[in-house]
Parts: sequence; structure tokens; C-alpha cells
Amino acid sequence: MHNNTTKILLRYDIYLNILEEYLNLEEFRNLSPSTISSKSLTITSFMNYLGDNNVKDFYHCSQKNVTGYLSSLSVLSSSTISGRTFILRHFFNFLSIKGMTLFSGNELFPVIFTNKRERILSFYSIEEIRRIISAINRSTPYGKRNLLVVLLAAELGIRSGDIIRLRMSDIHWERDTIEFIQHKTKIFNQLPLLENIKYALIDYLKNERPQNDSEYIVVGIKNGGKPITNTCIHQIVSKYFNKAGIDTTERKHGPHAMRHSLASNMLHNNTPMHVIKDVLGHTNINTTRIYLNIDVDSLREIALEVPYERI
Repeated sequence: MHNNTTKILLRYDIYLNILEEYLNLEEFRNLSPSTISSKSLTITSFMNYLGDNNVKDFYHCSQKNVTGYLSSLSVLSSSTISGRTFILRHFFNFLSIKGMTLFSGNELFPVIFTNKRERILSFYSIEEIRRIISAINRSTPYGKRNLLVVLLAAELGIRSGDIIRLRMSDIHWERDTIEFIQHKTKIFNQLPLLENIKYALIDYLKNERPQNDSEYIVVGIKNGGKPITNTCIHQIVSKYFNKAGIDTTERKHGPHAMRHSLASNMLHNNTPMHVIKDVLGHTNINTTRIYLNIDVDSLREIALEVPYERI
């Protein structure tokens, strides 16, 4: 059992076997510990709620029991509740396949409402992203490195945890690709080495990066050439949101906002879902649909037409 990731203890042993079986599903094998922890916390707390209400198996679990559990989470943020609802939907689909419940997760939650305002405000247009990139002065200290960081986040959607771990060996000049194992999912990803990113990389390596034996590409200048941190990546990206005069009031304005905006803008431009999936490094297209499903509504709300049939 995933004791190392479970934040709360399961108080009812009658549910232990099914909890272990679910958390050890093959499809979860490459998920990060934090993702498994989130699933474990949700399912464990739900099982404890059922036990507290004398529900001893899922066959006798009613939809009222499920909504009662969600109501008990009212002190949590709407985004956290939405996340737990997605987990419960997947869990009940799992139970339904095993014949252990009277309804599937899709029947239980045909639609899951999320915090649309938060997701809309995390979206940045192509023009805003261009302004951010244009605000970077390569002649200033760290300018070449910072341009590379922002381009990797904005134009390839690479997560900050992967940017700081990119190695020289991940760059395949002969075929113009960047190839790496994603830190979050442990899944291989291959992305194109775009011309502007290639030139930014060459400029940084030749004219700014400290000359040392480190295998990491993005390093500090005053720290002996050691890799920089996730926090540093966030500070770099946020800096140029401000320099570009982008209104970030109540908006997330870090590297993930750039990744999110890249995917949303691709969707708006009618990019096929499987292409967006590959860029984001997802292995399952359903993950990409979940990642973007609110963006369909968000883009409509800001008067952008998104053809529903492509979803």
C-alpha cells in the first residue's frame, strides 16, 4: 500500500484491499508521488466518510452518499473540490468495471464544474506572449539565459521542473529535437528544436553560460554554475510579465501559465488534439481533454470560436 503518500489513515479495513488495488493500477505506474498522494488522500477520506455513515460496501453506496461527502469538503477551495471530484469519477468508473457499484463515474458526474474564472484569468493571448518575449533584453546580465527559459516555457510548454533538468545530451542537433524524460510523469517526450530557440540556446551557450563541466544547460552565474531552481524559473518568467506591462491582477503568471496558454492557443487555432497531447507530453489523450475542457468554455467566453467537434 502507498503508506508513504497517504496523508490520512484508512479507519475501515473492509476497504483496504480495494484501495490498494486502485492505487496500484497499471495506468498509475508512471505518475508522480504527489499525484498518487492526491488520489490516495481523496479515496481514503471518501472511504472513511462512508464508514462513518455505516456504508460497508460500494454496492450500497448511493449517489446521496457521494454528494454528502463532497458537501463535507465545503471548507476547501473550489479547485480542490473539483480535483477530488475528477478523482472520484475515475474511481467509480473503476468500481463499475469491477461490478462493485450501481453506477459509473461518468453517470455520477457527467459534468464537473470547475472555477472558470481562475482558468480564464490564467489564459494569455498570443499577442501577450509575444510582448513578454519582446521585453527580454539579451544584452543585460542573465538576459540570454532568461530568453531561453521563457522561450522553452512559452513556445514548447516545457514544465519548470524539466527546464532546470535539461542536459546537453537532451539536445539532438542533427535532427533538431529536444528529447528528455519528464520529471513529473517519468514519460519520454520529444519536442522540436525551433529555430528561434536554437539560436537563443547557441547564443546563451557561447556568450553567457559559465564554462564548466556541468551537464545541465540552464545554470546560475553566481552559484558556481549549478542548476537553478523551480523558484528561480518562476521569478524569471514573472519578471517579464511585469516588464511587458501585462495585467496579471489575480492571474497566475508563472511558467505553468505559459504552458497552459500555449495549449489553449493551439486549441483555438484548430490544432488537432493528438498534436496538443504530444506537445504537452501526455500519454493519454483523455488527460489532454481534461486539461483543456474548461478552456473550451473559457475561449468561448472571450469570443473565440472553438469547433466543439474537435474536442
